[in-house]
Amino acid sequence: MNGVALQDPATLLPSIEEMIVSVRGEQVVLDADLASLYRMKTKALLQAVKRNRHRFPQDFVFQLTSEECMKLTLHFRLTGRRGGRRYRPHAFTEQGAAMLASVIHNPVATQVAISILRTFARLRATEEPPVLEDRTTQRAFSAIRDAFVLQKGDGAYTTRAACTYFVQAGGDGPIKIGSTNNLVVRLRTLCAMSPVPLKLLRIVPSDVEEACHVRFGAFRLHGEWFAPSIVILEFIREHAITPGRSRES
Repeated sequence: MNGVALQDPATLLPSIEEMIVSVRGEQVVLDADLASLYRMKTKALLQAVKRNRHRFPQDFVFQLTSEECMKLTLHFRLTGRRGGRRYRPHAFTEQGAAMLASVIHNPVATQVAISILRTFARLRATEEPPVLEDRTTQRAFSAIRDAFVLQKGDGAYTTRAACTYFVQAGGDGPIKIGSTNNLVVRLRTLCAMSPVPLKLLRIVPSDVEEACHVRFGAFRLHGEWFAPSIVILEFIREHAITPGRSRES
């Protein structure tokens, strides 16, 4: 890989944890710290964000105010970290830091993103009580929700075995991984609820939703939504099919 030695993601965890600071009630990482992790200049990192601005809404990245900069400078002095900056830095939330992996194309991008997400997850685990997910209740809720958009003739699309679907928000936004016994109704429900256009990528004709959630846990943004990592996209291309077509076709 162009002579770049890849670093074990596990070795990045302690340094990443030290980089995470609290701003506006959010746990964030500053642009310069992320640039050091991704082995690039801060200016180049921000240019990549600017070129892909549609992927970085306000809850993914925001620029600090002068007052917030002053508070962080004091924090850095107390902790022994460098805080001097010539401009107001940008702060990346967990989702924004993970999204960087989809716009930065270098050998360490995916590994760094995995390390960042694992660090945020570990910090949440120490600060929040565990949330138990009842899959039976969740699926029952989804079925009731789908019933509201059920139309005459939809029953023909109901299958005995659930399929796993991969739906993407926008042209290159986050990917939802879910399962359903009626793909037509589920897609209609999701489209009715979504503020942005949704696109069905492919499906796996069996219920592997939970296995996928575990496999791609490092890229989870929220619930069933995941960052559009090349790892997920490659899995979809290799293991999923277009609805109505066999794997061999």
